[in-house]
Amino acid sequence: ARLLIEKGCDFILMDDGFQSRRLATDYNLVVVDSRRGVGNGHVIPGGPLRAPPQAQLRFADAVLRTGTGDAADRMIRLASRAGKPVLVAKAEPVKASGLKGKRVLAFAGIADPDKFFDSLAFAGAKVVLTRTWPDHHFFADDELSELMQTAEAGDLLPVTTEKDAMRLAHDSPVSQALLQKCFVFKIEMRFDQPDAPTRMIEATVAKFKERQLGLR
Repeated sequence: ARLLIEKGCDFILMDDGFQSRRLATDYNLVVVDSRRGVGNGHVIPGGPLRAPPQAQLRFADAVLRTGTGDAADRMIRLASRAGKPVLVAKAEPVKASGLKGKRVLAFAGIADPDKFFDSLAFAGAKVVLTRTWPDHHFFADDELSELMQTAEAGDLLPVTTEKDAMRLAHDSPVSQALLQKCFVFKIEMRFDQPDAPTRMIEATVAKFKERQLGLR
């Protein structure tokens, strides 16, 4: 946070912000995927959560339900009982028409690769082969070389996520060579209420000003 401020940032957006309670936050958004939900609702090691949902909701300003499905319903009911606003959005491909009918090798190092593969199929791609790694994976040159060789042998178009492409862009010559051959599948979040992002930003700025004035 200090480095970002030194670089001139005046608005910091954090992922997994509840893990960094030493930083003062002005707006807390809990995001729940409609396909995955909160698993069995138990904390580690009995389940996937780091803290009970009710405890996290105490610090939340709103809950965002993403995608389609009913796995988030439990969390939405908890949010409603806690009086927290519920926002709805879904991820949609950006300029993915070039994938229609293409035979692809899809690879990713993200938390939910199946969602990525399903999105490619929805965009019209023929997902022939897939390769997955753990979230935040940094690719080794031999892994990338194998990907290129497999794609070339099967006459497949390599496709990856925008998140994975960012790691490839700042790594070795091998990774950059693969990136040049890749189709980077970009998505954007579309809110049911188009002004929701603006309202969240305005609420964040307002709460920051209150905090600076010692009003909370």
